[in-house]
Amino acid sequence: MFRHVLLGTIMLSSLLMVALPVKASASSLEYREELTEQVAQIDLRMGLTPRPLLKQFLESVRDRATSLLGSSEILPEDVQVTRKALNYALKLAADIENEDVWADSPFIVYEVPALSPLPRLPDDIPEDGVVSDRVSVISAQGEFEAASFVLAPLSDVSSLTFTITDLHGKGGSIPSSAVDLRVVKTWYQGGTGWYSYFSDPSKSVLVPELLLHDENLVQVDRVGKRNLLRVDYPSGSEYVDISSIPAAKFDFYSEPVEDSPTLLPVTLKRGESKQMWVTTKVPLETPAGIYRGTIDIAADGAPAGSITLIIRVLPFELPKPKTYYDLNKDFYVMLYHHSRLKETLKATNGNSELAETRLLNEYRNLVDHNVINLPGPYYSAADKNTFLRQLELMRQAGLELNPLFGVKQAFPPYSIYVQYNNYLNAKAAYEANPTDENKQKMDTFYNAWRNGIDNHKLEVDEALAIASGAAGHTNLYLDGWDEAGWGMLQFQQEMWKYIQDKGGKIYATGHASHLALGIPENFLNWVGEPTREKADQWHALGGDRLITNYAYPHTGPENPDLMRQRHGMWPYKANYDATYNYIYSENPTNIWNDNASSEFRAFNLVYPTKTNVIDTIAWEGYREGIDDIRYATKLKQVAADALSSGVPERITAANHALNWLESVDERSTNQDLLRLEMIRHILHMLDLQNGQ
Repeated sequence: MFRHVLLGTIMLSSLLMVALPVKASASSLEYREELTEQVAQIDLRMGLTPRPLLKQFLESVRDRATSLLGSSEILPEDVQVTRKALNYALKLAADIENEDVWADSPFIVYEVPALSPLPRLPDDIPEDGVVSDRVSVISAQGEFEAASFVLAPLSDVSSLTFTITDLHGKGGSIPSSAVDLRVVKTWYQGGTGWYSYFSDPSKSVLVPELLLHDENLVQVDRVGKRNLLRVDYPSGSEYVDISSIPAAKFDFYSEPVEDSPTLLPVTLKRGESKQMWVTTKVPLETPAGIYRGTIDIAADGAPAGSITLIIRVLPFELPKPKTYYDLNKDFYVMLYHHSRLKETLKATNGNSELAETRLLNEYRNLVDHNVINLPGPYYSAADKNTFLRQLELMRQAGLELNPLFGVKQAFPPYSIYVQYNNYLNAKAAYEANPTDENKQKMDTFYNAWRNGIDNHKLEVDEALAIASGAAGHTNLYLDGWDEAGWGMLQFQQEMWKYIQDKGGKIYATGHASHLALGIPENFLNWVGEPTREKADQWHALGGDRLITNYAYPHTGPENPDLMRQRHGMWPYKANYDATYNYIYSENPTNIWNDNASSEFRAFNLVYPTKTNVIDTIAWEGYREGIDDIRYATKLKQVAADALSSGVPERITAANHALNWLESVDERSTNQDLLRLEMIRHILHMLDLQNGQ
């Protein structure tokens, strides 16, 4: 269900384009003067650089600008493109002026923060990157960690290949299989791309998003500003337009779309940057220390240089996330989704092998991104075996089933709610005019309502019994009506009390009005910004009540830094008990088409193929946000041990760490810096613990 929650547009001054828009009133003479000045700077750079490939690149940019200056008329759009190209060339030349790396390569490599709020576009040199032949990672044992680099091409390359070696250190080695390399695909999305999930089909903008092993799975038409998806039919591959308005129906369950399991050669076009994404997973029990390997690069078959990959392995594993306000309470990582066996079997026309393959891949992908408390399959007597089989698949993939969320809806069908309202209206009519006819109507509606409630109680009894037997516990949550109005909330009160009296728990979405309920739910997903005030209000109701949040924002914006903040340290420091946002992926007509809805963009953290999913940089940001909570949990656990040690030096270090964690502003501080400072405190406390 779509969430109708208006959020402020997220605009950061640091994301403004380097090139200023051309003023409509500016004269052709002004254009010429500006471009002539830039060309002169290019000529100067050409005379200073000892690099032949750079000189050729600068010459090509200069020649295109000179050709434009020779035109009798210069159009504003031509100036915009030329200005960007000149700026690109000048910054690139300045960045490598005093560098001796990549001297003989047809590209320059920039190491960049992976989870940056800056969208990395083809015509930009990264403002937050540094020219380097190294990429560095700091990782706990068993942790997934992201790194990135940008290639700035000086010439075209038709086939760029990468070979990753094993990494070696004093403690042993990390196999190359622990390193995954993908290309970040920049493609067209709706006009609010990167910033919002609300739709703006009036224009299309280039946005970096997909993480692909095969960059040719999606082709980007720069002229038509549209995307084309490759479908590999038995008769041959075809590219399907996935940007049409209105969107054409596309069934990803049946259409043969798949990414490559490993990175295929990529292409480079002179003057167009390309971002590469590195994901490492340090094996558990890898000894702490520094490990080095290389990413060897070949351009059209010829060696083109190497990137040294450095992984610093920390001397600890990350714990499961706990709440900020109580280390004994789990912080639940949840996500709305459509990954249920019943629906998938229907969508695949009963193909159980395909359905279960898809679900296992999705569940494993969710677990790899820290979503371990996935709501379950919703029990019904008619689908008992499907319910039980889904629980088996969830357990097989590593999902946590205690607590088990989403056992069943905590309300009867909507038709019973209609009868309930009919009864209330008929009762009022009878009290105003107590005729036999009015009494008969009242009794009819009353009986229909009560029969519906009684039947649903029997269904709830059965669901609780089956689910507790399968899960092995009674920590079971049933879902209340989503975003219910006050009337629906009152209608549900009887069922909520019945379920709670039976030992079950209620989960529902809502807002401050739920504080006034006579029988509040056990777990509220409070819409909007997470704050300590909301958490305090809800926890004050007692009964170990839990609070989470959604729609701040929903999924959809591609910005990985935004996804990291809003699912990580923000709700954690607000004393929330979970994150439960909308949604893993959803688009009713074509999940690959960002224009499929006139109101909303696609809500995608992943894009589904026939048997699997394709990750996005926003999804990587989500994972890192939860890992931030896990680092904070580790800090608090180590600090708690130090405080109980009786050793003054350890106690002092623990207090410093905890005071810093409380005082730091997680909403304005760079998340990478937050992570590094948490690591510093943890390592310092561990050193003192070990007598160092």
